Amino acid sequence: MQLLFLALEAAIYPTLIAAVVILLAQPQRVKLLAAYLAGGLTISVGLGLALVFAAQPALEKQGSKSGLSWTTDLAIGGLALLLAVALATRADERARRRLAARKAHRAEGRPPKPEQEDREPWSQRLLAGGSAPIVFLAALAINLPGAAYLVGLKDIAAGHHSTGTDIALVVGFNAIMFALAEIPLAGLLIAPERTETLVLRANDWFSRNGRTIAMVICLTLGAFLVVRGIVNS
Repeated sequence: MQLLFLALEAAIYPTLIAAVVILLAQPQRVKLLAAYLAGGLTISVGLGLALVFAAQPALEKQGSKSGLSWTTDLAIGGLALLLAVALATRADERARRRLAARKAHRAEGRPPKPEQEDREPWSQRLLAGGSAPIVFLAALAINLPGAAYLVGLKDIAAGHHSTGTDIALVVGFNAIMFALAEIPLAGLLIAPERTETLVLRANDWFSRNGRTIAMVICLTLGAFLVVRGIVNS
């Protein structure tokens, strides 16, 4: 049950949501979304299995309530709570404004560089203008394990399962984690017109509530991990 909770938390991942929104706006949305999903699952499942098998010897030696286990929960949970506070107080926006002001101050008296102004992140530019192979490669780069996934991998490694069960758990975790890409892709293949309407509504909702969603995710994940870390300490 805890692993399912972590997988659902990992599914609401801002980078994944942004990538799906960008790809669904492209003319070849089915082909590009499939390429992104293939690349994301490849890197996520591959790294997940590598991390699980690498962590198992230490966790098996120390036991399921090892210092590595509960201190990881406390560390990641504390960071998630701090991020929730930063989002709630809009500290991230103030930091961006200060950074922009410093850049503007340093740029005073220098010749303008239009090609560097108002540029979107490289990942968004690749997804918006790339072919299927480029989108696949971009997905490899931007789908590194996040906080909830790392904790889930640690739990799988500490579960003392068979190799087959570990593989099944990692694959299942990823199947849930990438649901927001899998569901639109399936919908576009089965009922494209209905799916496009629903996707537009969902995009509008995420645009209006993105900060609140991120704050709730960080708060929920942080509280869960801190409480679990304290209980298991």
